[in-house]
Amino acid sequence: MKYIKTIGMISNVGQGRGFLGPNACAFSSNGNMFVLNSGLNRVTVQTFDEKYLTEFATWYGDEPGDKKLNTPSDLEFDSNDQLYITDEINNAVFIYDVDGNFIGQWGKFGNNVGEFSGPSGIAIDSKDNLYVVDQYNHRIQKFTKDGKYITSWGENGNKEGQFNMPWGICVDNEDNIYVADWRNDRIQKFTKDGEYITSYGTTGSGKGELIRPSDVAVDANGMIYISDWGNERVVVMDKNGEYISSERGKSTLTTEWTNEFFESNVDERDSRSKANLIPDLPQHLQTPYHMSSQSEPLFWGITDLSIDQNGRLYVTEYRRHRCQVFNICISKKAKYNAKI
Repeated sequence: MKYIKTIGMISNVGQGRGFLGPNACAFSSNGNMFVLNSGLNRVTVQTFDEKYLTEFATWYGDEPGDKKLNTPSDLEFDSNDQLYITDEINNAVFIYDVDGNFIGQWGKFGNNVGEFSGPSGIAIDSKDNLYVVDQYNHRIQKFTKDGKYITSWGENGNKEGQFNMPWGICVDNEDNIYVADWRNDRIQKFTKDGEYITSYGTTGSGKGELIRPSDVAVDANGMIYISDWGNERVVVMDKNGEYISSERGKSTLTTEWTNEFFESNVDERDSRSKANLIPDLPQHLQTPYHMSSQSEPLFWGITDLSIDQNGRLYVTEYRRHRCQVFNICISKKAKYNAKI
């Protein structure tokens, strides 16, 4: 993982550049970056070069209530550039076109087939089938793009094929399904029909160990990237689940948005230039959480991993309202929307 840049800064004004509680990002066919902000219940759109384009699905306005996001969790594009967003409170999947126009929604609360209780991650396979993580029902449900139920698998537990509050999900180039089994501290791998294949990770902070993994992504070469939420890091494994490396983050302040912000806020720029952004912490604060909360370059609260068309990995940080971008994949066949 070679650090490239950081995109984003905090914004609580409800519109314009900036993120607030970003949960995930996805990429349209032309490479634009769509960031889902749970803190603002909106999607912001920008280019890799940080040109702000637009926003949509905002919570404010005159739209009927059933068109308003309320605690959205994840988003993903299908092959026709339709965007699907899971929403925890509405227990629904919202659908928009690439220009941000509302198309429709489906889903309701419950535990019967086709119903949801806190849907979180969403992934789309090569046939445009949708896989939705039904978080509090501890299962995965598979649908057509129109919301027609196909199948589901999983139940509460820690055995093979069982889940305990799963969160993220992704699809690899062979349509295998990877699920971030959050409370079981592991990633589980399945066929597209839900047949268990294997799992990766055990509880802990060592090599190949995980604490509350929130997401996973698989590149074109089969390399596995895991957002290890509890350890505040990204863990890299090969396609056989063997530990390769881990990354804690390397962010800087030199982004287009922050540079322009500081040009208009000189006092804050000067104060930050004098601040110690990587302090030496006492021994009792030498934990991943405390180190990340006090050291600005480090990941803090990773909720999503996504890979774009150019094989770049985007690490979305809910608590720092930004995405750190890394080069990982040299293959031109990178599956840019493989994510959990």
